[in-house]
Amino acid sequence: MRNRYLYITLLSILAWHAEAQGQAGTRQVPRLVVNVTVDQLRSDLLDLYAPAFSSREGLQKLLAEGLVFENARYPFADVDRASAISSVVTGTTPFYHTITGNQWIDRQSLRPVSPTPGDMAASTIGDELKRATQGQGKVFAVAPTKEVAMLAAGHTADGTVWNDTPKKGWTAADITDRALRCMTDHALGQDSIADLLLLTYDASSNDRQTYIQLDQEIARLLQQTEAQVGKDQALFLITSTGYTEEKRADLERFNIPAGTFYINRTANLLNMYFGGLWGQGKYVEAHFKNQLYISRQLIDNKRITTNEVLQRAKEFLLQMSGVKAVENHLYEAHTGDLVIELNPGWQIENEDTHEQSPVKTQLAYFPIIIYGSGIMSETIKTPVSIERIAPSIAKAIRIRAPNACKSEPLF
Repeated sequence: MRNRYLYITLLSILAWHAEAQGQAGTRQVPRLVVNVTVDQLRSDLLDLYAPAFSSREGLQKLLAEGLVFENARYPFADVDRASAISSVVTGTTPFYHTITGNQWIDRQSLRPVSPTPGDMAASTIGDELKRATQGQGKVFAVAPTKEVAMLAAGHTADGTVWNDTPKKGWTAADITDRALRCMTDHALGQDSIADLLLLTYDASSNDRQTYIQLDQEIARLLQQTEAQVGKDQALFLITSTGYTEEKRADLERFNIPAGTFYINRTANLLNMYFGGLWGQGKYVEAHFKNQLYISRQLIDNKRITTNEVLQRAKEFLLQMSGVKAVENHLYEAHTGDLVIELNPGWQIENEDTHEQSPVKTQLAYFPIIIYGSGIMSETIKTPVSIERIAPSIAKAIRIRAPNACKSEPLF
């Protein structure tokens, strides 16, 4: 009897396993993938404001019925909106896709420039969809700013939509309106070839009303997308840009250690220090936020090795108040030769322009949520990287992942 019981149990397990494999192997390719990135979405505020949400058809629906990875992260420092969006759509880090920030210094003009898809050194998930379908799969992006829309869309998108009147900022309702109009006007998800819609919302104000409206608009997006495309034909992926900008006043009010690092003063002091060593000259030819740019022509003329310059600069900078670490990024695209990491709570100020860079903090945790198109509800606490979003989309629509992506899909 015991052997017979074990035999029956084994057959049951094998049958279940075969059925599960069969279901996974025959999962329907979604006609439309909607990839949503919410700038500065925070899990703690999502939990805090959830009781005020008017329905359970938006964010709460996603959390209850989706595949939820609670502990997502960006595997690099100095995350901002542009570097985050670029990392989501390429499945890799700025080291490979080279979009290091919302702006950087152009080496020729020594002036700040904003990124374009032409600056991106890796393919995006939209690019790979275009390649796989010989251009038939449609790719559109909607975002509050031109740079974000274009970066999300990639190199070969059919169209981008952004707010061209910055004085009047877009709300979550504006994003949803334009996303739904884009779906209708371009017949997204209406044939057997997968389409991709990339949306960027803004939750940077961190207030209750912003989260309430975001919840309402996500609910409207879900309902109308499923109505147009079909509930099982749409796949949604939602995540955050993974950082937040802290209010300096809050730090000072509660006696949390904070300070100001003056980047132009630092550049002048470093030039004076180098002048004492090797003679006068503008060794630091430019600075931008927490980055310093060394004049390569000057040090070549003075026959000084770059390694010596960078090492002496690092030793000098580490003695300054607020400096936690200094990294060398010589010859890396779109970044300074020296990148300064400050202590928590410190901000950077340019005394000449009085421009202040807000205190940015990487979030302790934020979610990646996958919903629709046969996805089973589950909550996973194991930490995961946002690099896995692009290959997950690629697997779902059966195309190759972006060419610099080395990560595994999430499902």
